[in-house]
Amino acid sequence: MIKIVNKVEENKWKKLLDTYDKATIYHTPEWKKTLEGTFGYKAHYFFAIDECGELVGLLPLFYVRSQITGSRICSVPFAHNCGPIGDEATVSFLAGKAIDLYKDLNADYFEVKDKVGFDNFEYQNAFSTYILELSPDLGIMWKKLDSGSARWGVKKSHKEGVSVSKTQSIEDLKEFYELNCITKKKIGVPCHPWKFFKNLFKFLDSYVSLYVARYNDKIIAGGIMEYFKKTVLYGYGAADPKYLKMQPYNAFIWKSIEDACLNGYKYYDFGRTSYDNVGLINFKKRWGTAEKKLYYSYYPKNPVSLTENRENLKYKWGTKVIQRMPMPIYKKFSDVVFGSFG
Repeated sequence: MIKIVNKVEENKWKKLLDTYDKATIYHTPEWKKTLEGTFGYKAHYFFAIDECGELVGLLPLFYVRSQITGSRICSVPFAHNCGPIGDEATVSFLAGKAIDLYKDLNADYFEVKDKVGFDNFEYQNAFSTYILELSPDLGIMWKKLDSGSARWGVKKSHKEGVSVSKTQSIEDLKEFYELNCITKKKIGVPCHPWKFFKNLFKFLDSYVSLYVARYNDKIIAGGIMEYFKKTVLYGYGAADPKYLKMQPYNAFIWKSIEDACLNGYKYYDFGRTSYDNVGLINFKKRWGTAEKKLYYSYYPKNPVSLTENRENLKYKWGTKVIQRMPMPIYKKFSDVVFGSFG
């Protein structure tokens, strides 16, 4: 007989995550603290306990209330892959309890960032991630890169005098935040609040690091990497558009790949990409990656999402409005709305 509790000791929680290959950084207590501390979401974590008192399953859930995207139960916001973990019977039990919660809260829908194999869920494949298999032999890794683009970009950045370093400095993180604002505003989408990045480094600590690319002692680009088990996830990246010709993205990505190889990691995950973003897909493929399709599940059905249809006239209008905002207004606007899009 399985019972559900909402709290367990962190050492037992982490021991469970060590047991299952499907566990990701998004299942950790540190990710929970980051989202709670940044967006104030209400957490509803379901821990499954068997008749012997052993922790045998987990379904992390947040209740997200938004006038923009609707109210939903989500496992979990700002993850590209996260769902229930446990054996088949436990996962089925957890999903049933989550549906009960969805009904009790009168939410618009229930979203799981994974494929839930039950008839009453509708699933969709709108994204893929791109994964590079790592080797301790850097020569092998170098040969995996496309010579005319990825390798060329790394060489170009070195020739231009771009240097890369790994840092935990709060001042460097603030500069990365400013670059991220510039990058996202140019695209026409809200940017991550400063509080999100600050909490990311506060709570995830050794699970996260920042790589910065410098030119003449100025930070011109950066990328935040997240570490869990055998995988390095390239989570967030940004660059000063004035320096893109120096290929700073290639510089810090290659340096982070080198470090991942030398530190014994097995996989480098380039992160989620929507299928209409062809340029970014091609960029990720040129690093020798393999595509992994991502399936998200919805109950009772998949809602219509403005952000997943970039040809939608409302989406296009919204991007133009955002691009024209003065930066101080854009930052405040992003602080208000960003949590709706997890």
